[in-house]
Amino acid sequence: MALDAEAQLQVRRFAAPADGPAVLMVHGLGERGEVFCPAAGGGLAPWLAQSGHPVYVAELRERASASSTIPDITQHQLICEDLPALFQLVAEEHPQQSFFVLAHGWGGVLVASALIRQPHWLERVAGLVQLGVRRVCAQRNWQRRLLLDLMWRRLAPLAGWRQGYLPLRSLGLGSVDLSRQLHDDSWMWQNGGKWRDPQDGFDYAAALAGIAWPSSLYLAGHKDHCLGHVADVRAFARELGGHDAQLVLLRKGSGSSRDYGHHDLLSHPQAANDHFPLILSWLARHAATNTL
Repeated sequence: MALDAEAQLQVRRFAAPADGPAVLMVHGLGERGEVFCPAAGGGLAPWLAQSGHPVYVAELRERASASSTIPDITQHQLICEDLPALFQLVAEEHPQQSFFVLAHGWGGVLVASALIRQPHWLERVAGLVQLGVRRVCAQRNWQRRLLLDLMWRRLAPLAGWRQGYLPLRSLGLGSVDLSRQLHDDSWMWQNGGKWRDPQDGFDYAAALAGIAWPSSLYLAGHKDHCLGHVADVRAFARELGGHDAQLVLLRKGSGSSRDYGHHDLLSHPQAANDHFPLILSWLARHAATNTL
């Protein structure tokens, strides 16, 4: 999918045996779309496709390659260019149906921002599924001090000052490297900064006042102490305003066979038995008015 003369988005499609509502999947920062469809097999994307939903797994731009002339990727570009292009793709492939958007981690914040910025897309979105999604990290535990304050804020930028990007792969912090500008933009928001665009000052929080937010399912892992702590996930749901919201904590003994974290809620083999069916049933309940 071309955005301009040099920029490209990759989308992997999983066909479904039935004509259910489509699902667009959006990964978080430092991730790839394979978080939804790991190479070892399994994963939420093929699982939902086999259950009747055409699935589109997106690959967002996160940094330019060393040989590319594309400028440093910004959060503004992902929100204003990448995500609307993905919405357009799914809408064109399914012109008579609305579709769902499912996001993991920071991908959910980007999706929400894109819908706030271009609210006409809400007419096509049947609902949102947010996995470990929070904007602000309000936790002050050792996991936050180690992962965000030390690794993310200090060591990663220091390690990449010569390359011009953050080498998350070599640091063991992600599966893809990250542009410095995208890192700085996201850090401002998740560290308690106001929900405003650093490039043009667009106020996302203020724009929410006139928006009827779609039904949303929020999942949080009991062992996720930083990247998607349940309290921060709940706070993000409330920040979006009054809407049909269901929050589920993936905790052993409460419908889950184990305590899940931020990544294994998608990657652990037991997820297909624990909460993938929950997601499927939620999609089914909110697909009743799917036809446009």
